[in-house]
Amino acid sequence: MDSTRRRAYLRAFWQLVVLLVIIFVLVYVLSFILHRVPPRYSRFIDAAAVALVAYLSVRILVSYLNSTLTGILGRTRVHPVIFVVRMIGYFVMALAILAALGINVSSIILGSTFLAAVIGLASQSVLANQFAGLLIIITKPFKIGDRVWIHAWQFSIAYGVIAPKYYSSDFLYNNGFVGTVEDISINYTTLVTDGGEVVKIANNVLTQGAFRNITKEPVVQVRYEVPKYLDVSLVKERVRKALENFEEALEPITIEVDETTLNTYVILVKGKFRNPSPSAVRSKILEKLITAIEPLRTGG
Repeated sequence: MDSTRRRAYLRAFWQLVVLLVIIFVLVYVLSFILHRVPPRYSRFIDAAAVALVAYLSVRILVSYLNSTLTGILGRTRVHPVIFVVRMIGYFVMALAILAALGINVSSIILGSTFLAAVIGLASQSVLANQFAGLLIIITKPFKIGDRVWIHAWQFSIAYGVIAPKYYSSDFLYNNGFVGTVEDISINYTTLVTDGGEVVKIANNVLTQGAFRNITKEPVVQVRYEVPKYLDVSLVKERVRKALENFEEALEPITIEVDETTLNTYVILVKGKFRNPSPSAVRSKILEKLITAIEPLRTGG
């Protein structure tokens, strides 16, 4: 936890302590005042006292949650949470005021429970989507700027058909969406695909599906077919020299013979790279492989 966030937490804590002390003092003072009020007016004084204490309590809770959750969820994403807490707090405050006035609130509670059930059933998908958004924001399986592959059962299934020689790709993304996360809101996650399209995916769909954070797994492997009349040791040495100063590599690149056919063998180049775009890394590696290997075919 950095010093800025720690100071924010301490400031919110001390604000909470000060406000609680103020409420305690107000209750203590009101307890003396109520003894001097005529009985026929005491009910209104009680209601006013309950309203004041309840209002301050809601403000304290909202202020504390706002200061605490802003550092976790972000300023724009904490508003729905604060709104729900504030509405629940004001509803409880209204019930407390009515009870202090001597009004039977049981019928109101039963009616509001039924109404809440109806509203909850009607907006089930919306609420599930927002809770899923909170889950994604809190757990952070991916963040803005990450490159991810997302697939869920709601998406149509396409069966990939690959060519007989399919050497370079690490993973065949024939279903779902692949792209960079642009935004994560309470309702939708915005993805910019490799083709430049902007896709908004409901958060409820994400929690029910599968995704792969490609940014956290920057492993790229490239296969290159070489004729057998070229010496394996010579080819591997030329490839090693061509890739020894590859700036984007996070660790030493491995060079292996991956498979063989009747007339050729396949060189496998594999490593971890800081560039989140596998296609860009693969393109650079293929350029170096072509430069290193093709001259050997002509005796260069």
